[in-house]
Amino acid sequence: MVTLSAPVDADLLRLRSEFATMPGLCLTVDQTARLLSVRTPKACALLDELVVDGLLVRSASGIYRRARLR
Repeated sequence: MVTLSAPVDADLLRLRSEFATMPGLCLTVDQTARLLSVRTPKACALLDELVVDGLLVRSASGIYRRARLR
């Protein structure tokens, strides 16, 4: 049986990889947009998806960093 899955977002994979290989990395939405060469709303959506996944946390000042491992 063949099942279909959602398309993989290359930008999301790259961003996940950046945070995985650089644990101390901290980025704002604007910095992420520049890093990935995407528009600000897309960068925000990517970062928010990684927050939902539990990889990142967002500070009150809008900086995203890796979540602490439990």
